[in-house]
Amino acid sequence: MTITWRGSFGYLIAWDGFLPGMDEQIKLCRIEYLGDDEEWGFAIYDPATETYVRGQLTNGRDTGHPTEAFDTAAIVHLAGYTG
Repeated sequence: MTITWRGSFGYLIAWDGFLPGMDEQIKLCRIEYLGDDEEWGFAIYDPATETYVRGQLTNGRDTGHPTEAFDTAAIVHLAGYTG
């Protein structure tokens, strides 16, 4: 996984890159720094519209720690992923 930063926004991307030539990028979500290391904004990537949409974390909140954002996005985008 990598995070690309643009201002206060971090874009989480998973990579299917275990073998040579397998470097598919899987966009997961966007986190937004809100001034508190424990509370970050969250938007899930929607591949149908190729945009980031505000969403809820698995705990039902729309803000939380970046690890909660990753966990939520991984469930949505990587569960059952076979490459």
